[in-house]
Amino acid sequence: MKHLKIKASFVLMIAMILFSSLSVFAQDMTTDAAEAAKSTASNINWLIAGIAILLVFIIGMIFDILSKVGDVQKKQVINWGKINAYLALVFLVVGLSAFAWEMYVHGKLTLFTLPSASAHADEYDNMFMITLWLTGIVFVITHILLFWYTYKYKEDKKRKALFYPDNHKLELLWTIVPAFVLTILVVRGLIVWSNMTTSKDKDAMNIEVFGYQFAWNARYSGADNKLGKYDFRQMGIVNALGVDSTKEFAGDDVITTELHVPVNKAIYLHFRAKDVIHSAYLPHFRAQMNVVPGLPTKFDFTPTLTTNEMRVKLENPNFDYILLCNKICGSAHYRMKMKVIVDTQADFDKWIKEQPALTAKGTENNSLHSFLSKENPIASN
Repeated sequence: MKHLKIKASFVLMIAMILFSSLSVFAQDMTTDAAEAAKSTASNINWLIAGIAILLVFIIGMIFDILSKVGDVQKKQVINWGKINAYLALVFLVVGLSAFAWEMYVHGKLTLFTLPSASAHADEYDNMFMITLWLTGIVFVITHILLFWYTYKYKEDKKRKALFYPDNHKLELLWTIVPAFVLTILVVRGLIVWSNMTTSKDKDAMNIEVFGYQFAWNARYSGADNKLGKYDFRQMGIVNALGVDSTKEFAGDDVITTELHVPVNKAIYLHFRAKDVIHSAYLPHFRAQMNVVPGLPTKFDFTPTLTTNEMRVKLENPNFDYILLCNKICGSAHYRMKMKVIVDTQADFDKWIKEQPALTAKGTENNSLHSFLSKENPIASN
């Protein structure tokens, strides 16, 4: 009885809190509309939370009372085994329904519904979908069996459990089959990842992507296709990226706040961070790489659709590719992004010639040569 008194007191306390919330809610409704609009949502949330807690304790008190009645009558009033068995079926139906709803509603919002925009994207998407279907089928089957057997073999005093300590054949089966399937998936994944991160094109354009809280910069290698050296101690002194224009290959480097790349041209991105760990994510190109201070990383991809072509495909004239930070890097992480434009070779050459290099001589050299085109003798060396 002592426990019941304590629970009853707690329920009364919760009820008083709810009454107070309702009173405050009513008072808010009498104040001006602006203040009421700000506090209404908060009050409703607290009210719902309070009601939920109250219901839990009321149900607990009911079960506690029934348990006490059973003790007095010397018989079982509540069959917990049966209750848990039926709850297992309810959880199975609700859980799988929620899973199906999630796949149906949000599945069409994923990037896999958009046209792929890089040479490796189709292979990446194919690998992802195969893994998703395999694991999804196994997920559904195993959970149906798990909850069904929980229901089917619920507590029954008329039935004695079978002592079944081991089955070596069965254990070998459920160990070897998943290991074989996972080995195939992992090996294929390693091959795809190697192809995505290691440039095999000698003429690939070298571009550095520099991340810092909370923005990105792109550094182009100029007509020589070689990035100049940098010194982290010179960041913010010689320029934001710490690139010394007097060093070899640095004079013609171009620093921009947008990432322009030519279509059907291999791009070799070199990543560098100034402060904390970022993650450069190019969703439409199925490309992502962590950007770590003091640890340069690289990624290779070839864009296959210009920005204008993608706009036509999507029937969206305002569409733009984007580079996002996919690592929570601070308070303004949500706005750390950079616009990406995929141009034709001619449009890209025109754009890059308009960008100032670190030195006047470098700007002149970039203007004299078609940037990384076949007619550029410097880029072919």
